[in-house]
Amino acid sequence: MKVDFIIVGHGLASVAVVEHLRKYDASFLVYSDENPNSSSKVAAGLYNPVTGRKMKQTWIAEQLFPYLEEFYGDLEKSLNADFLHKKAIYRPFLSLEDQNDWMAKENKNDFFIKKTFTSSQFSEFITDDFGGILLEQSGFLDVKEMLDHHKLRLIEDKQFLHEKFEYKQLVVQENRIKYKDIEGENIIFCDGPLSQNPFFDWLPTAPVKGEILHIKTEKPLPDDVIFNRGVFIVKNPQHDYYRVGATYEWKNLDYTPTEKARKQLTDKLDDLLNIKYEIIDQVAGIRPASKDRRPLIGNHPEMKNVFIFNGLGTKGVSLAPYFAHQFVESIINLKKLNDEVNINRYYPLYSS
Repeated sequence: MKVDFIIVGHGLASVAVVEHLRKYDASFLVYSDENPNSSSKVAAGLYNPVTGRKMKQTWIAEQLFPYLEEFYGDLEKSLNADFLHKKAIYRPFLSLEDQNDWMAKENKNDFFIKKTFTSSQFSEFITDDFGGILLEQSGFLDVKEMLDHHKLRLIEDKQFLHEKFEYKQLVVQENRIKYKDIEGENIIFCDGPLSQNPFFDWLPTAPVKGEILHIKTEKPLPDDVIFNRGVFIVKNPQHDYYRVGATYEWKNLDYTPTEKARKQLTDKLDDLLNIKYEIIDQVAGIRPASKDRRPLIGNHPEMKNVFIFNGLGTKGVSLAPYFAHQFVESIINLKKLNDEVNINRYYPLYSS
């Protein structure tokens, strides 16, 4: 069997790359061993244009967010599925000082601010004595639902192999790739944390373990808004519970939920939520991230038909579509990749 591209992995990164390759009628085959604990499958899928304690607009948000809603919206139509949930995000002020700081620096033309409140709006559900900001072009992606529908399409089109990729069996030649009985022109690794990938193990990665809680509340939260301060609270549209997260752990990288993370989340949740809740589950995943918190995208320093699209970190939902478009354009039309994501920034670390 011959294809234009072999794709390793099936998560957010892979879906974005595959769907942009599809626009050029490129042939491809996706390999995935279906890790049930992959970050894509346990993620809440929040996309939020204003983040951090100081509520700053996220990196290149004005390019990322309009594109992601268009991309996932088109994919929903193509797959006849429902997984993109556009919802306002409400971020309460923590104090009067917090409110004053925001009002002093507020940009009245901010692209993502729908409204600013100086008094409580949701006291029935959360602590927001000093009001907060309401964001638009925000919401969440039901990542598992998207992956499940996308996998079904790949299987129907005979473009998916459910098996672990064996790096040692890959033969890279100047103008072609050979893997078992498959021959391709290029290979793209979208395989999550890179510790097992011998082609890109020289990259300075910083995988991040994240844990989230699943909770049930004594009464439903408003359906048209997501609360996010300290922790986010996102409804699972497929089940009757909410996802609450997330934690960040760089040392103990395993898939086992911890009491430490549980306490971190419940402490923050207790500060935010005014109603009773019950914890029904706790899950963990490992996000493929980089040391400089920028994606790892581009081609191998020596093997010009070996590529990587990885390291999306905690903002994979928003980063994947925009940079997959740029990445595929760089391969097919030789357009320039953003310098901040191009792995050529790390070429000096490579030794053959």
